[in-house]
Amino acid sequence: MTERRYMKTPRCAVLLAALVMRLAADPGHEIRIEDLNKQITENPAQPDLYFQRSNNYREINRVADARADLEKCLSLQKGFLPADRELARLDEQDGHRKEAIERLEKAIAAAPPDAAFHLPGCYSLLAELHLKGDRNEDALAAAAKGISLTKELTIDLYLLRAEAQRRLGKHDDRVLDLAGATKRLKSFVLRIAWIEALIDAGRSAEVLPEIQKEIDTSRYKASWLIRRARVLLHDGKNQDASADLETALVEVDSRIRPELPDLSLVCDRALIWALQGKRDEAAKELAEAKKRGADTWMTRVLESVLRDSPGKP
Repeated sequence: MTERRYMKTPRCAVLLAALVMRLAADPGHEIRIEDLNKQITENPAQPDLYFQRSNNYREINRVADARADLEKCLSLQKGFLPADRELARLDEQDGHRKEAIERLEKAIAAAPPDAAFHLPGCYSLLAELHLKGDRNEDALAAAAKGISLTKELTIDLYLLRAEAQRRLGKHDDRVLDLAGATKRLKSFVLRIAWIEALIDAGRSAEVLPEIQKEIDTSRYKASWLIRRARVLLHDGKNQDASADLETALVEVDSRIRPELPDLSLVCDRALIWALQGKRDEAAKELAEAKKRGADTWMTRVLESVLRDSPGKP
C-alpha cells in the first residue's frame, strides 16, 4: 500500500506567499553561513553574528553547532536574552523541559535593563513550556506577565494566556481578554480564538450571530458549520446540528486530496465524526494526523470532544 502523505495548511495565504518569495530569493543557509563565517573572522567579539549563524545552523539541523554559537553569544555578552531563550528551546527539543524552564527563569531574573525588549518573548516561551507540562497556573502567570511588559499586542502571548484560561475553566476571563485583544488588533486568528472562547463558555446567544456572519461571507464554510453544530449540540438542537455536520462533511471530503491530504481538513473530518458519535474512526484519524505532524491548533478541539465523550446527535 502506498504510504499516505499529509500537507499542513499555512495559516494564511500572505504567510505562504512571503515564504515562497523568501525561498525564491534565498541562496541557501550554507551560503549565509559561509558569509557569516567571514564576518565572524573579521569581528570575532560580535555576539549578534553568532546568534545569526546559530539560526542558520538550526535550519539545516546542525543542532550542536547552533548550541555552541548560542553559548558563545553568552560568553561575549552576559544577559543576551535571545540566546538564553533559544538555548531553552533547544533544551526542550532535547527532552529537558525542566532545565529549559530553569534556564529561562534564571535569565529573566538576571536580565539587564537594556534587555527589556526581549522579556515578552522569553515569557511567551516560558508560558508555552508550562502548558506542555500541564502547569497551567504557571503558564497563565507567565503569559500575563509577558503581556504586561509590552505596549504592543503580542498575539502569541494572548493565545497562550487564553489556552491556560481554557484549561483552568476561566471561560469568562478568556472571552473578556480576547474581546479586548480583537479590538486592539484586527487579527482573524484572534477573532477565531474569541469565538472558540464563546463556544466553550456556552454563550450561544452571543456566538451564533458571529458564526453566521462567517458562514454568510466565507468561501469555505465547513469549519464554521462545525462550530455552529457544536453550539447547537450544546443547546440540544441535535437535528439542526446533524444537518450542519453532514453539509460540512461533504465539503471537507471534496477538498481532501487523497495523494496529499491537508492535515487541517483531516482533523476537521475527524471532528465531524466525533461529533456524530463515531469515536473510533475519529480517534484513529487523530492518531494518524498527529503522527504526521498536525499542529496543536488543529487537534485541540478534536481532542477535547473525544475526551468529553459526546453522544451521537
